[in-house]
Amino acid sequence: MYQQTNVSVSAQTICKIGIYFALLVLSAKVAIPIPFYDYISLQTAFIFLVYPILGAKYGSWLTVLYLVSRLLGLPIFASGGGLGYIFKTTFGFLIAFTLMPFLAAIIRKGNKLFSHHQFLNTLVSNYLCLIMVHLIGFAYKCFIIKFYIGNIINVTGILGFTSLLDFLIDVGLIFFVTLVELQIIKRIH
Repeated sequence: MYQQTNVSVSAQTICKIGIYFALLVLSAKVAIPIPFYDYISLQTAFIFLVYPILGAKYGSWLTVLYLVSRLLGLPIFASGGGLGYIFKTTFGFLIAFTLMPFLAAIIRKGNKLFSHHQFLNTLVSNYLCLIMVHLIGFAYKCFIIKFYIGNIINVTGILGFTSLLDFLIDVGLIFFVTLVELQIIKRIH
């Protein structure tokens, strides 16, 4: 005899997860390689829209499904797939992306700095999340370069430059994502 659980996911939620999964795959394919182990892609923009659209719980399901699918070999990331992807310098950002829906939920609930102004409140929350994503991604990148690739001394300056370039591009991108996010929230609610 089995015990029935009270887990219920609506067909609408499953469709949103599926559509968003496809959008994440497409956004990862729109990538510009930059020197020394990095990519600039639209993936970051779509990751930042996961929480407002799906919430922390389903957003986390999506990001974990996305990461596991990639590690199982589906060619959905910017530069390949399979278990060997954990040795890519950009894998730290993917780890951070799986934490993103929960980070966004925690930061947004705690951010009361601009509670009277929705745009500023959302923008500050998004920028705090972006800093967390980049800190995790950069730390992982340095770890892989030092211990797997073994070449941190020769690329330190360029690594800092490309990481700064990547971050500044994401800062601009997140500004526009925040505008889109607020429009999506108005239409959903």
